Amino acid sequence: MNVTNKPNPDGSTNGFQSQLQVQQQNGWEQGSSRLRPTKPYPAPTARYQDIVRDANLFWGTLQAFHKILGTKYKVATVGGTSLDLHRLFVEVTSRGGIEKVIVDRKWKEVILTFNFKDTITSASFVVRKSYLSMLYHYEQVYYFGRQGIPPPTPDLMIRGQSGQPYSSTTIPEVAAVNDSPVQSTPVQAHDDMVSGTIDAKFDGGYVVTVILGSEQLKGVLFHVPDNVSQSSHAEGTSSSQNLGDGTSNSQSRKRAKYAPRDPFRPKSNRSGYNFFFAENYARLKPSYHGQERAISKRIGFLWNNLSEAERQVYQEKGMRDKERYRTELMEYKSNNSTPNAQ
Repeated sequence: MNVTNKPNPDGSTNGFQSQLQVQQQNGWEQGSSRLRPTKPYPAPTARYQDIVRDANLFWGTLQAFHKILGTKYKVATVGGTSLDLHRLFVEVTSRGGIEKVIVDRKWKEVILTFNFKDTITSASFVVRKSYLSMLYHYEQVYYFGRQGIPPPTPDLMIRGQSGQPYSSTTIPEVAAVNDSPVQSTPVQAHDDMVSGTIDAKFDGGYVVTVILGSEQLKGVLFHVPDNVSQSSHAEGTSSSQNLGDGTSNSQSRKRAKYAPRDPFRPKSNRSGYNFFFAENYARLKPSYHGQERAISKRIGFLWNNLSEAERQVYQEKGMRDKERYRTELMEYKSNNSTPNAQ
């Protein structure tokens, strides 16, 4: 799914262009990577309440609004269907406007109301971009009742888990953690400045969209599950402590790899997401026979769309299992504290 900016008959293009230039084209003034219309806001011609109730009134006022401002009027398509801007406007303004929606982390709620197919991984990006280009300034006039010189369009395209925007010089690199499958850690990008979003999660990593210069690229970030790395480290440490001083590091790793695991050692704790994954894996497996990655991606999608209360149920399970593991591990170590014990 791509949204492209086609040249106008006069050769100009849409306002989203080079961040290094200040230009006035298609009714947009651009500087410091933020957009604003070049003309003052027109007075509203209808009440907000009437626009919410009447979709035809909304479309008429929206088209006239862009015509007066001289800005481009173009409705994006998502999954082959034109985006319902009236519905989008109502969903966002009913939550206080786009900036409040982003700050309150309710954008996901807005997207879920559209019931997009799971295969449309960049729907959130396209919908937010459409809102900023088509509805942000309309919102200022018809929802907030503002007049005068338009402010720059806010930089709300990409935000992290905390609701704060990612730096344009970083992309999120994902690591597995105990109680949530996603945590963002910024890493320095190579050469070009990039920003990115996590579109979906699967068992071995994440599907991401990265903005590299003027290009939008899609790819996959892989990671080693936290419990695997911890288990390998624990086994390697235990094995190296029982080796003679003349044994090399490579031999230590080899012995640790092939050494039989102590059957009496407590089973590693599971995170809340692990419990959720196991529960849904059994339910989805008959419908996704032989499609392990599809199952993992679907479960990640379901997890990300749980409410805080629903997610808390599984996180509490994870906390209880973590406490179980801690208690059993202490008992295990006390029973095996004699020399040469495994």
